[in-house]
Amino acid sequence: MSSLLQADSPRFGIDLEHVRRLAESDAEFQPILVHRKTLRIVDGTHRVHAMKLRGRDTIAAQWFEGDESAAFTLAVESNVRHGLPLSREERKQAALRILRYHPEWSDRSIAKMSGLNPKSVAAVRRQSDEGNVRPEVRIGCDGRARPSSTAAGRAAAAEMIQQNPTASLREVARKTGISVGTVRDVRQRLANGQKPVPDRQRNGYTEDRTSLSSVVGRRTVSSVSDHAQRMDLFDRIRKDPSLRLNENGRFVLHQLRTQLYSTEDWKRLAPAIPTHGRSAVAEILSACADDLLGVAEELRKVEDSLAG
Repeated sequence: MSSLLQADSPRFGIDLEHVRRLAESDAEFQPILVHRKTLRIVDGTHRVHAMKLRGRDTIAAQWFEGDESAAFTLAVESNVRHGLPLSREERKQAALRILRYHPEWSDRSIAKMSGLNPKSVAAVRRQSDEGNVRPEVRIGCDGRARPSSTAAGRAAAAEMIQQNPTASLREVARKTGISVGTVRDVRQRLANGQKPVPDRQRNGYTEDRTSLSSVVGRRTVSSVSDHAQRMDLFDRIRKDPSLRLNENGRFVLHQLRTQLYSTEDWKRLAPAIPTHGRSAVAEILSACADDLLGVAEELRKVEDSLAG
């Protein structure tokens, strides 16, 4: 432990009472996490001090190989997940620092890492110097790039639908950078004689300054709003006898379950991917997501044809 350096921690200091409680317990501690390049403690400072109080000079550890910004982000996420809770001010400062490292990350993504809610992260973003920086895209929890606002994408989708009414939802989504679900909503709004951009999303958006060509090429993927909702859908369909009681149906349920949990794993692992490798990983995941999106669109076509 004498070789370890002070943690680059989101905490403002050491809680000595917490250290004492840990030292007096009979608990076997989980290995601490150490940044190999700097020997800074990423996660486990209180455990190190507790082991010193026990008279020990070594501690089990695991290496972290990412850069310093990734190490700090992981330290924040680890402290939020377990151990002594971070104070609200510690979480706010942690979110601010993550924003400085990654202004392109979405409010929801940073909220999940820092233990704040997305509205609080948005407030931190506005109050910081980074509040004036508005990247054209934001990186979400799933690692996918999405437009900072869907207003321009909706307008472009409306233009494309009017120019080519037979274009598939997936084609419009791919070219305008919005989700298939949003394209479907735009198409329905146009059919009902409504504006493609809802009033609540306008926020100063001006239609005449946006054209289809200005947003074509942005890429995103549709998704159900959150993991809990997806799990709820899965729980409903796994009770369907037509799936449960035949081999192909059970395989479909197995693949869906695997997909649900692998997505959550990728959300957890994303901050640990080295910066130089993130583009390659993102490209692979994007290609896989496009393939799944194509399958989803084919399923919807079949459902629509049966309904018709």
